[in-house]
Amino acid sequence: MIYTKEKFKELWDSPYGGGITFDDIADCAKDWGLYNTPKVALIYTVANKVLIAAGCDKYFEEELIAK
Repeated sequence: MIYTKEKFKELWDSPYGGGITFDDIADCAKDWGLYNTPKVALIYTVANKVLIAAGCDKYFEEELIAK
């Protein structure tokens, strides 16, 4: 589902992330112009960019994931 940045932040900041899925994150990344093909990129990198764009704190530690 595609959310506005405001709605995304509201849901993300709610208990259990408001039910946001990785598919939702990919949809928002594409709709918000962050990626053309988000599903072929590392999901943790995509998720962090979406979170930052929505005004949330970065969640995933990419440095640990890449090792």
